[in-house]
Amino acid sequence: MPDTIYLDNPASTPLDPIAAEAMRSAVSGNPHATHALGIRAGYQIETARQQVLSLAGKGRLIFTSGATEANSLAILGMALRELRLKGQRRKIVSCTTEHASVLKLKPILAQLGFELRLVPVLPDGQVNMDRLEDALGRDVLMLSIMTVNNETGVIQDWQTIDVLAGRTTVHTDAAQALGKLSKLPKRPDLVTLSSHKVHGPQGIGALLLRRGPKPDALLRGGGQQDGLRSGTLPTALCIGFGACCTTAQTSLAGDLTRIADLSERLTRGICDLWPGAKRVGGSCVDGIVCMQLPGADTRQVLSSMPTVAASTGSACDAHTDRVSHVLRAMRVRDGRSCIRLGISRMTTRQEIDGFLNLLDSSRLNLLA
Repeated sequence: MPDTIYLDNPASTPLDPIAAEAMRSAVSGNPHATHALGIRAGYQIETARQQVLSLAGKGRLIFTSGATEANSLAILGMALRELRLKGQRRKIVSCTTEHASVLKLKPILAQLGFELRLVPVLPDGQVNMDRLEDALGRDVLMLSIMTVNNETGVIQDWQTIDVLAGRTTVHTDAAQALGKLSKLPKRPDLVTLSSHKVHGPQGIGALLLRRGPKPDALLRGGGQQDGLRSGTLPTALCIGFGACCTTAQTSLAGDLTRIADLSERLTRGICDLWPGAKRVGGSCVDGIVCMQLPGADTRQVLSSMPTVAASTGSACDAHTDRVSHVLRAMRVRDGRSCIRLGISRMTTRQEIDGFLNLLDSSRLNLLA
């Protein structure tokens, strides 16, 4: 059994050794300078940009410090643009299971005169399409819906969302989708990406601008990235992001098959061990497995397995005692009995079997 069984990949994936090695090649000059070192660093960043685009799809890629900043740039940036143009659309539509980096924009948007309207989800985690249709209208500036939920792995129905959205500008947080789906959904105009969810370094992400209006900048200064996001870019982090995307693209088909097999083994094994155990959510991505263990306090279960790195929900809520807002929104009974397990291309069968053995021992100890 491995010393540490790492199943917290939705929170952060281990750094790919290939990406780590590529980062060592970073030129030390400022990538925005006009001397030789700056030009070389700038070239490395542009190469990384194209590597990310090769996996994520066509568009204009704006590097950010991570997915949280990218979400803010997309949503607050579009609100600032509307104010600058003296437009009258003052509603932004999202849903109740979005990441905290979207939900916590509500008071800031309110100060700017915008309403963040949250559409409920069904018990399977899918957006209530009837309520979504009711929420959309001419006064809506944009729609922001996560592609893959970070706690349950639920994949939203983009075919239906596409029809309902019409000409509305659409943003999606695809941090958990990159490298987990064969392709990102075509509909969103603005797409949030994250490096450390796909075995890249932490501290770097991006907003992919595909079509339609572009958000106004939140960070102003030297005018880098065509003024959309000022600040000196971290060359090494950009290189790492690009390298991990190249690796993911090269091995994507085989990785998805292998992750699906491991997810099935994990789900089936838990259901065999724990009476009444079931997977939370419908139409879920294979790499994120949220399981409900009836009668268990999963924090206690995890504390009995110190060699297992896993969680009961988002890392953003890890230091609180409250049940995840995602599980509450899905009306999951006894949310404290849920555990989130993440599988990546680096996860081994040995780790899955080791976790199942520890879970069995934990169950027997709790019943004793």
